[in-house]
Amino acid sequence: MSLGDYEPIKIDSATVHRVLIDGGSAVNIVMLSTFKPMGIDESRIRRKPTNLVGFSGESKSLEGEIVLPVYAKSVTSYEKFSVVNCPSSYNVIVGRPWLHNVRVVPSTFHQCVKIPTKDGAIETIRGEQITSHECYGVARKPPRSGNSSD
Repeated sequence: MSLGDYEPIKIDSATVHRVLIDGGSAVNIVMLSTFKPMGIDESRIRRKPTNLVGFSGESKSLEGEIVLPVYAKSVTSYEKFSVVNCPSSYNVIVGRPWLHNVRVVPSTFHQCVKIPTKDGAIETIRGEQITSHECYGVARKPPRSGNSSD
């Protein structure tokens, strides 16, 4: 696959890079820091004091929720996103709500998703290989302990 095969998705009116497709996530997540570059007004966030609990048990306080249009090739859907204010190597994480709503079939091995269209065709969206490896590497780095052997 050449680098030219990469196809970003659009959320609201912005092309979004560094999107993680996570079939293990029960929610769609957008990072608060992603809003400014996307041009989305933070006043659109419906404030809802809730905690989001991660796989390892860590808890993050949500800024709230927002419904945004997601454009993936010719398929459009409106998705609820939990807004989180924390550092991440990803701008957006789309989980089972989006996957199930648009009937997406993801392939982590092939770094792509297959989406059925309204007319019965199947479209493929390919991930960006280099960015994927960079994000994975950042996410796997252990935290610095502060001792001199680091």
